[in-house]
Amino acid sequence: MKRAFILVFLFFLLFMPKMQAQFEGTFGLGVHAGYGAEINSIGGGMHAHYYYTNNIRFTPSFSYFLERKGEGMWMTDADAHYIFPVSFSASLYPVAGLHYSQWKYDASKNDGLPGEDWTKHRLGINLGLGFQHDIAYKVRANFELKYQFIPDYSQVVFTAGIGFWF
Repeated sequence: MKRAFILVFLFFLLFMPKMQAQFEGTFGLGVHAGYGAEINSIGGGMHAHYYYTNNIRFTPSFSYFLERKGEGMWMTDADAHYIFPVSFSASLYPVAGLHYSQWKYDASKNDGLPGEDWTKHRLGINLGLGFQHDIAYKVRANFELKYQFIPDYSQVVFTAGIGFWF
């Protein structure tokens, strides 16, 4: 009995890669909403994803955060994910990538407090963790928590989104 169990287990491991979903070369689009801790505001945007392999995915995105007390921000990220399936429809993935953002301040919108208008452009790095759940055929929900290392503006960003792949 023990030998039979070991043989079945080895046979299962041999064919396991064939049992995984085949995403290599697929492309998808989605929308997301989130919150940035440094900007202290909610935002939203769009993202695309491309599966280079079944486990490696590249995800460029654009997000715009609502202006708060005269300060506004938009950002674009180029992230990479390594997908770790935890069940048939759920996966975890680390997030790593590059970040570019524009921060803008309009003194006239800050309750009449004195100050000058300014615009700053920042480059940074993203590191974080994400979770995705396949809701239906080619429909996926995702949740990400990442830290953006940005000179003078580092922040934690939480996003939740929905995406479709083709």
